[in-house]
Amino acid sequence: MRGNAMTEPAPAVAPVAEIERRLHWRVLAIGVFIALMAMLAAIAAVSVLVPPRLVAGLPDDADVTAARAILQARLPMRVGALRFRSALAGEAPPGAVFDAGEARLAERAVLLLERAHARHRSDPRLEVALAHLDLVRQRHGLAERRYRAVTDRGVDSPEARLGLGVALALQADAERDPPRVRALRLEAIAQLLAVDPRDSTYVVALYNRALLLDQVGRRLEALRVAREYAAVDSVSPWAGRLKQALGGAGD
Repeated sequence: MRGNAMTEPAPAVAPVAEIERRLHWRVLAIGVFIALMAMLAAIAAVSVLVPPRLVAGLPDDADVTAARAILQARLPMRVGALRFRSALAGEAPPGAVFDAGEARLAERAVLLLERAHARHRSDPRLEVALAHLDLVRQRHGLAERRYRAVTDRGVDSPEARLGLGVALALQADAERDPPRVRALRLEAIAQLLAVDPRDSTYVVALYNRALLLDQVGRRLEALRVAREYAAVDSVSPWAGRLKQALGGAGD
């Protein structure tokens, strides 16, 4: 007669092969992680040692040349108290008025630039130029997106930085929520600060930074930037405007 005592099952033990497989994958995962970190470190080092190529000016294209010819110094940018300058349209004097005639010029230039853009899709300078015309037509959100499409690709375009700063500042002027207004202006200041000093737009960025720093309550910084501006421009109508806006700063 067999005993009725039940034997307890032995605890399950993973086969040796399974244990080795799991250890192998764990070691492999660690190796992949270390390799990924090394790759990211190498990319970061290269970005520091080899800065992005400065992208400025306009492409050599017949339609671009035609657009530039009809806009040079004839297209006031509706940017309030701020300044704006571009290779496409130059810079109108302070107080210039944007009317129906200038609006027609802008629309003609858009058509020309869009034709050029269709031929040169990879040239960021055309995206920046089209963003300028969005800005002058007061399509600030669209201008911001176009500028970001360039800056987010790591392209060092001083005009894109200047335009993005201005677009953000103008959106701040139309915003009613005070924290949002401040956030937009601070980001605008950061974009203007990123404008390359080697580019002709740098002095324009200085002007705008001084005004925006004053608007966010950073008066001492605003005065310091105004003095830096005055060191390179103390006699133009813009210099007079900045001094008046900041109560004689730069004297």
